[in-house]
Amino acid sequence: MFKWLAKIEVFSSNRWTKFAIATLLIVSQSSQATDLIYCGASRVIVIDPTAPLKPEWTWHAIDSPSIPEKSRPWFRSTDECKPYAGGLLLITSSSSGVTLIERETKRCLFLAQSRNAHSACLLPGNQIAVAASFGGDEMQFYKSTDKRRPAVPIQTIPLYGAHGCVWDAKRKCLWALGQSELLRLTVGTDGKWTVRKRWDLPTPGGHDLWPRDDTNLFATSSTQVLLFDRDQETFNVHKSIGDQKKVKSVDRHQASGIVVFHKGTASTWWSDTIRFIGRQSIRIPKSRLYKLRWDVPLELPSKK
Repeated sequence: MFKWLAKIEVFSSNRWTKFAIATLLIVSQSSQATDLIYCGASRVIVIDPTAPLKPEWTWHAIDSPSIPEKSRPWFRSTDECKPYAGGLLLITSSSSGVTLIERETKRCLFLAQSRNAHSACLLPGNQIAVAASFGGDEMQFYKSTDKRRPAVPIQTIPLYGAHGCVWDAKRKCLWALGQSELLRLTVGTDGKWTVRKRWDLPTPGGHDLWPRDDTNLFATSSTQVLLFDRDQETFNVHKSIGDQKKVKSVDRHQASGIVVFHKGTASTWWSDTIRFIGRQSIRIPKSRLYKLRWDVPLELPSKK
């Protein structure tokens, strides 16, 4: 079953306004396709774009008692919020925090300290990859079953300005994005990861890495939004928003095709605006948005 959504509430500089979105959004009720997750400050928030100022779910480090009090400042500046099947949410923060949260209870299932962590992903074999950006400059690998607070890496691989990582179950590899290059890594029977290939980015400042479809990855740089064809191994400029600067995240809803993205302002890495391709933007006043993700769970990797 599908529903049509044609109205959202936004905030203007002078007053509350209501208006119809020019193009109706077709979304699946069962997949919660209208919900968005965003982060950027100390809270991770889930919203329905039809009522963006009324959070449906929020998380703050203090909500998870198993995160030690001394570790809560690690989540002052959250910068990734990936939903996974089983009601899980993987969160990173440039203040050095990484955690896997059970959304229903807000229980912390995994906690690590990673300098300038900017993204993470779940991997086969109960592993977690973390992209540690400037100052860390490496891909870090942990066991998700490590109950230490914080967990300790089992392996690291240098990657200058590491910013994004995506597990590719179809190709059985990990994609990792740095300041100026994209890596393809594979894992051996011993659980160790190896860089198999590197590609220079067309423009520097690698930032967000996210699947667009079964073939392409979104890869943003400081001045472009790119598509990387994983089969042809080529970069192409996105036709609609390819020339957008400072794009911090981009995500395409697979069922509806709606693309949501976030970009910083001219003077900051953050903004208060959620943007869509071909649709009206949404403002969240007094917020510091960084990453936006459709609240559609990623599949859990195999345990082998």
